[in-house]
Amino acid sequence: MKATFVPKNINQLPPHEKQRIIELMWINSVGLLISVFLFAWKIFFNPETLCLPCELGVVILLLISLFCLFHRRAECAINMVFFVPLFIYGYYLSDFHDHLPPSETIYHSIWWIIIAMIYLNAFSKRFRKVLLFSAFSLAILIFHIAQAGKIDEYSSSNQLFLANPVIIFLIALLAAWFVRKFFENRLKDARKLLAETTRQISELVKTSKQPILYIKAKTDEDGQVTDLLISQVNPAFEQNFAIKGKEVVDQKVSYVFNYVFRNTIDANNLLIIDPKPQKEVYLEHLDKWFNINIIRPSKDQFICIFYDTTAQNQLISSLKESRQRFKVLLEAIPDIFFIIDKDGIYEDFVIKERDRLKIKSSEIIGNTIFEVGFSEKMANKIFQCIQDAIANDSIESIEYALDTPNGTFMFEMRLAKLNSNSVISIARDITRRKTMEFKLEEARKIAEDANQLKSVFLANLSHEIRTPMNAIIGSSEILAEMDLPPEEKEIYSNAIITNSHELMKMIDDTISLSKIETDTVDVNIKFCEVNATMKELYNVFKPVADTNKNIDFELSLDIKNPHFGFETDRNLLFEAMSKLIDNALKFTKSGFVKFGYEMISPTKIEFYVEDTGKGISADNIDLIYDRYYKVEAINTVDNRGSGLGLSIAKEFVTLIGGRLFADSELGKGSRFSFNLQFKSGEGYMKIVK
Repeated sequence: MKATFVPKNINQLPPHEKQRIIELMWINSVGLLISVFLFAWKIFFNPETLCLPCELGVVILLLISLFCLFHRRAECAINMVFFVPLFIYGYYLSDFHDHLPPSETIYHSIWWIIIAMIYLNAFSKRFRKVLLFSAFSLAILIFHIAQAGKIDEYSSSNQLFLANPVIIFLIALLAAWFVRKFFENRLKDARKLLAETTRQISELVKTSKQPILYIKAKTDEDGQVTDLLISQVNPAFEQNFAIKGKEVVDQKVSYVFNYVFRNTIDANNLLIIDPKPQKEVYLEHLDKWFNINIIRPSKDQFICIFYDTTAQNQLISSLKESRQRFKVLLEAIPDIFFIIDKDGIYEDFVIKERDRLKIKSSEIIGNTIFEVGFSEKMANKIFQCIQDAIANDSIESIEYALDTPNGTFMFEMRLAKLNSNSVISIARDITRRKTMEFKLEEARKIAEDANQLKSVFLANLSHEIRTPMNAIIGSSEILAEMDLPPEEKEIYSNAIITNSHELMKMIDDTISLSKIETDTVDVNIKFCEVNATMKELYNVFKPVADTNKNIDFELSLDIKNPHFGFETDRNLLFEAMSKLIDNALKFTKSGFVKFGYEMISPTKIEFYVEDTGKGISADNIDLIYDRYYKVEAINTVDNRGSGLGLSIAKEFVTLIGGRLFADSELGKGSRFSFNLQFKSGEGYMKIVK
């Protein structure tokens, strides 16, 4: 929501002036609230101490200060402090109202003066204002002492030094002067350092061989970028892109980019819409590649450094072409080629894309023949053949079996000397010829195992489906054949709907389990609005919870910002929480089911579901995640379902980087929770009492 009470065009001010005005607005606003409160309190509860002109004067003065600040006139607001002596007179010396004797309010005046002096020192740019205010304050202080009849007492040598209000005033003035002088000197040193650093950076930019472009951003009242202008370019930029700096300085970035880069680079996309620290572009009209490094030292400034990567890209392209050419030639040969050094370490290999033996380069290159799956005896034999081929310049042959994650393969290996430090190994797949019988036996065993697994799976699935199907069929037959009262029809209709949902849930669980087993669950990490997701879960399960009038269904959101969120897979988070909520509602007959999240640290968020259900015994707590497992102590009506819910929830939580924990006590309820990393979070602001 856009703020309405902010100074006009405040974003156009320098950062330090903007900060000063905002701080002044806060102080004056707090002062106004306190003054209004005290004014009302005196009117209603202590009217005998009310000084109507004084109270109204303070409120009006603070309103004038806020008006000045709203129009970006900080000095006008600061000058209001010069009315403090008048208020001292009004509160403690005037005849406007009944007040304490002047002799009892001298130190009250001192506090007014010291607070005003601190205010002036903190925000006034000129110390002479402090001195001028001090002169007025000293005059009113002496006048106050005179009205109290204590001139002789405070000028007497018998008066305690630190009890003299004039001495206190002078000490405060000197302290303010020393503190201000100290910080002014520190500020001067910082400005000198900043100027020197700026000079060095400017000199470095001018002498840099890399083209550098400075961009100034214009913003609106909300801080949104409205326009981008070129503020500076270095000589290298002028030379590389054949343009004079005076031609582009103070010009719009979109115009300059279109002219210099021939519409190749979209400035808004590069800097605002999709900002990235680095981006590589190809300029066709120059036939050059540039890597653009983007630095944003402040909200209203961008620095673009262009690195010419043409030579590197051309070299990489040439190497890729050469490699591809040789790879195509080798692809025509139905063999696998390896380069092995004299120590038995694989240096390179070429394998056909269509080859049945799927080998990743990380599994081969850099590993030795003793680490890629050969038995120790076979690895020693290959190593000896390598030494013989290099020493005798001979061709060595050997047959071997290789176990890989994709199966066992038989090869005929030929080793020939490549140079004095390595050999080339040509491996031909002879698996079909040498191991046909073995493959048939393995296929038969796999088929038998698969058939057994299928039988177990179908038996489980058949058993779980039969219960809701029987309920659906039985209820349907009763509805079709009997003339039932409306209330009984509703009971059987609800039974059909409930068991249909149960059946659909079993099918969904079976599909989810299948994806988990085959490792085909898609994990799509992107920004997720947590509160919207939690509210959607609440809306889904609220009707289910309402069927049991003894359950309070609660949603707890730790952060109230509707845009609060972080990067995760929303679908997997939703499904995991759904399984946990469904489990809690199933086993809770009275009490409450509560779910939500808590920020347990700035980098971690905890999601949880807790209930006052039947709970889980310590003997069963480690078994609840097993597939098809059900707690036998719970009656069969509550225990319907596939027994996959918690198992699937645990797998989904693991996929998004968490770990599911269960805390339960039999007869008292359960609490399931998991923590996730709060990655790229937004909208996280929490007020702590």
